[in-house]
Amino acid sequence: MIAGRYRKPREVERILMFIDLKSSTTIAETLGHLKYSQFIQDCFYFLNRIVSKYDAEIYQYVGDEAVLTWRLKKGLKRMNCVNLFFDYERKLNKKSKYFLKKYGVIPEFKAGLHSGKIIITEVGTIKKELAYHGDVINTTSRIQEQCNDYNESLMVSEELLLALKLNSKYKPVPLGEELLEGKTESLKLFAIHKNY
Repeated sequence: MIAGRYRKPREVERILMFIDLKSSTTIAETLGHLKYSQFIQDCFYFLNRIVSKYDAEIYQYVGDEAVLTWRLKKGLKRMNCVNLFFDYERKLNKKSKYFLKKYGVIPEFKAGLHSGKIIITEVGTIKKELAYHGDVINTTSRIQEQCNDYNESLMVSEELLLALKLNSKYKPVPLGEELLEGKTESLKLFAIHKNY
């Protein structure tokens, strides 16, 4: 933004991840607003600790959800976009005693992954920020929402899965085709499980 690269809208290829807290409404009701905000702060603190390790960028936080992006090559390299999710899950599990003692609950997250062309542009005058536009954003958000219906933690579009070339560390599980809200064509979705 400092260099003025996005003053004019630019089309770029990106991988997007929408990562969201499971059972957020129940947790918020149990903890109350102030303690819940501290809980989310703690959760995202541990996410921030690993973002650079996997070449990700945080686009924005929306309540208890974070939107992460990768340049296509960086996200595919060493399966960064998948490894980040499972490393984050592992970090939260390692801190389970801390979360239980302080909040009485261990956080669990779900995420959707998708890729494609998006538009990045600078918006605002008093408060400037970069805005992402395009169908890929809506689709990624809808994939993440499907995690609830399928009781899965990490879901990915077939398009991105084919580009990822998963190794034996992970197992893709086909979930069939879904006509996501607002879409005219169905999308093949997969869950990604870790082989323990």
